[in-house]
Parts: sequence; structure tokens; C-alpha cells
Amino acid sequence: MKIVVTGASGFVGSHIIEGLLRQGHSVRGLSRVLPAGPRRHAGAEYVDGVNIAEAGTLTAAMFRDVDAVIHLVGIIQEGRGGQTFQRVHVEGTRSVVEAARSSDFKGRFIYMSAIGSDPDAPAEYSRTKARAEEIVRTSGFSYTIFRPSIILGIDGEFAAQMQDLIKYGGLPVKLPFPVIPVPGNGKNLFQPVDIDDLTRCVVECLDDPACADKVFEIGGAEQVSFNVLLQGFAGALGVRKPLLHAPIPILRVVATIMEAILPKPPVTRDQLANLGRDNVTTSHAIVDVFGVKPHGFHDILARMYSLPPDPTVGETARGTRPQAG
Repeated sequence: MKIVVTGASGFVGSHIIEGLLRQGHSVRGLSRVLPAGPRRHAGAEYVDGVNIAEAGTLTAAMFRDVDAVIHLVGIIQEGRGGQTFQRVHVEGTRSVVEAARSSDFKGRFIYMSAIGSDPDAPAEYSRTKARAEEIVRTSGFSYTIFRPSIILGIDGEFAAQMQDLIKYGGLPVKLPFPVIPVPGNGKNLFQPVDIDDLTRCVVECLDDPACADKVFEIGGAEQVSFNVLLQGFAGALGVRKPLLHAPIPILRVVATIMEAILPKPPVTRDQLANLGRDNVTTSHAIVDVFGVKPHGFHDILARMYSLPPDPTVGETARGTRPQAG
């Protein structure tokens, strides 16, 4: 199959392109800048200068005669220079859909959304993801929408954020910080999914008609609290520090100040708005639909940091059913 991938230079995009090439697909990757180093794969065609928030950078020719579009572009924080959730998630998705339509695209449109996407969600991130989903569902294309929990890989943005939080308290100054700050009580749940497991799901769905016009929530084998998540990363990084829980109302004030003075604050008010919701799923689509036995959180860490398997982790943590931590 000939496939267009947006967000080709990103963490998820680079892994999915690698998985597509491994299965013999032809790939055209679109991105603002050309990927470099391990994120650039021989055999893929790359087109740079593509900013989906600027419709004029997309052309019908980019989507002509392709069998599938995998749209991965998204942001977790709004930035300066017009990088807002509305522009990237909503208007950007609309621009990709319209460019594909102008090329007479007839294939499958795959969109990477997120667990918690809802028009009435407390965070603008989740609300705009929901609006983007609606654009895809009403596009007239055959579609598949994926809603993963947090996606983990050694080269991923979340892993980098956790490292900064654990070592430096999330502050822009790279100096040792005595504690690991935790927003709220840290009991909100996540269901981390390994990037390779997610990649397999996306690649598997391409030529499976049973995946058409469906939305799939994707989670790993373990549901873990934010406290456990931080402790797991800290252990993998060889860091021993106490957790310091900070009340959300106080953090909102701090986040407001940091958003005003920092180009990339460690936490935003929008991110805090989502912390009251668990980021987990009751769906077993990863196994039942895609035939992927997911890794649990501790196994993912072992893969990321080349750690020996944790002998205290039982079968539930290794992939048979979710468990809370």
C-alpha cells in the first residue's frame, strides 16, 4: 500500500513509518522539518515544510494515488507563534481532510486521538481532539480512530518530561531538585502503552475491513497511578527522592505565572484540568481486535532502559489483564 503519514518527524510518526516499511508499504512522510538521526528511515519519501495549521502548505499532489492517510500531528501544550489546540487539532485536521479530498482520495483515513476526547471535557486539549474526531467521522472517508493512553518509548516526549520532572522538578534550570513534585494526590490512573504495541495496531488495521469506521481505545496491560508512574521512572533512572504532593489550586496559580513567562512551562492550566480524570480504558481491543499482547508498565520501563525484568511483577502486570497501582 502507498501511505501518507503526517507528523513524520515526531516520536509516534517515526515509529509508525518504521513499522510500515517493515511490512513492505510505500511511505510518504509529511512534516514541518525533515526528520534526522534514528527518526529518518531509508526507503521513506519525506516532504518537509508542511505545517498543517497553515492550509497552504498542503497540496492535493501529496495525497494523490495513495491508499491510506495516517494523521498523527498533535500537541500536548499550546505554544507561541499560533500553536494552539484549535489551530493544530481542529483546523489542521480539517486542512488534511480537505487536501486529501481534493486529490480524490478513496482510501482509509486513520486519526490518532487520545483517551478522554470529549466535547465536554474539562481540558481544551481533549475538547479539540473530539472536534477533530468529528471532522474525520463526517469526512465521507472510511476511517479508523485510535484513542491511546499515554504512549511510552525511550525517545518519546513523555519519557523526557518524566526525566525533567524527576531530576529537575520540571523547572527550566537544569539543577538537582530535592523532591519529585506531584500535582494533586497522584492517585489518578494511567494505562501506558508501548509505542511498538501501538504501532502494530495501526499497521494491522490498514487492510482489515473490520476496522473501518471504528473508534478504538488502546491501553497497555497495567493501570497505574501517577504516583506509581513517577516512582517507576525514578527507579529506572536510578533516582531516589520523596514525592511532594502539591494542591491543584496552588498549582493553577503557579501555572498561570509560568505560562506568562516561559515558552514551554513544565505544567499548564489545561493539563491540570485533565488531572481529575483517569486516563484508562475498559476496552481490550488491543488484544481482541489487533492480536497484540500488550506490555505492562514495568515491562515497558525494562525495554526502555534495558533493565532486568522485575521479579516482583506478576502475570497481571505482564499482559493478562489490567491492574491498578
